[in-house]
Amino acid sequence: MQKPIKFINACECIVDEKELEKAILWYQTSPTLGNKKIYLHGRYPAVSIGNIKIHIHRLLMQYWLGVRLPFHASVHHVNENKLDARKVNLAVVINTAHNSNHNRNKVLTESHRRKISEANRKRKGISMKNRHNIPSNELKDLLDYGFSINYISTLYKCSWTTIKARIHDNPELLKEGAE
Repeated sequence: MQKPIKFINACECIVDEKELEKAILWYQTSPTLGNKKIYLHGRYPAVSIGNIKIHIHRLLMQYWLGVRLPFHASVHHVNENKLDARKVNLAVVINTAHNSNHNRNKVLTESHRRKISEANRKRKGISMKNRHNIPSNELKDLLDYGFSINYISTLYKCSWTTIKARIHDNPELLKEGAE
């Protein structure tokens, strides 16, 4: 029988503890301790469930949606306060869109630009397998979810030019008006 959970909030996380308790009970596979410590894991509040450390914002979002979030989904803090895990402050976004949003208007140093350029130069001309075996329906879904061409090419172990060519040959893969 599961005892009620009491929280020790060691990082001043802003969270509805009743919701967090429900989320932990939903997530766990066996009864948990009566006391749970909320601590910083990296830069985000987390709890341990068994031997798993899980960020509170991700745990709560999964509980609210009733599903485990896939690896390509992030939980974004709307007010950018990482300690604020209230429902009104959290939103699910695709990783690429999330990263783009956080990197918008950032200015890269000349050194960083050189490193990116060098990495891109080294990548060109790499021969990879499975160049043409990419199902159109899967490619369309990945594009609709907002995945980058580089990410998709890594997923299918092919050159990004293969993905670009596949899109060029099948313009219906793109959303209307997008290019």
